[in-house]
Amino acid sequence: MSEEAALALMEARIDLKPLRQGAVDSLCGFYAILNAVRLLAYPDKHVHPRDLKELFRRGIAILSSQRHLKFTVSWGLDPDPWNRFFDRLLPEIEDVVGFRVRHHKVFDAKAGLKPSKVARAIRHHINLGRPIVLILGAAYDHWTVIAGSSDNRLQLFDSYGYCWINTRSLTLDMHLRNRAHLLMPEATWAFERLPDPAE
Repeated sequence: MSEEAALALMEARIDLKPLRQGAVDSLCGFYAILNAVRLLAYPDKHVHPRDLKELFRRGIAILSSQRHLKFTVSWGLDPDPWNRFFDRLLPEIEDVVGFRVRHHKVFDAKAGLKPSKVARAIRHHINLGRPIVLILGAAYDHWTVIAGSSDNRLQLFDSYGYCWINTRSLTLDMHLRNRAHLLMPEATWAFERLPDPAE
């Protein structure tokens, strides 16, 4: 199953175009979720644009009920509000797209993870066909989706148009200023599509 899922993820990244956020909004955390779900749905559970609009409406209603909509549109979602938002959105996703989604923490701890080990942990999930939803702190300060990897690059499926990041630019240590992309364990999730109960 994992080899098949990995191949589907690679094909999805090539065949689909990511949903793009507006030029002046900060909804990248929401768009990253929607883009990851679209990758998981490929190729057999195409998510129709009307279903994406319905999911978007439901997500906006959740942000509003959490009294976080105005802040999110202007400034984005930090990890804790993103996690609370995702927990509420997940049943809505499953209701609309018709399959179950599980999210896995990619990193358990910050201590001692060098860029090569950070990239290895990410590649492990990519090789299982699991897109990674994460916030790239520091240079971008932006939620995105990692959907592939090559030698020294991680390929993005991104709402703002970013295409890739260099694996040597990653860190989990906020004191390392020479790294362009700060990752946070509490904001780095691998999404997995669970098999249908009948399968």
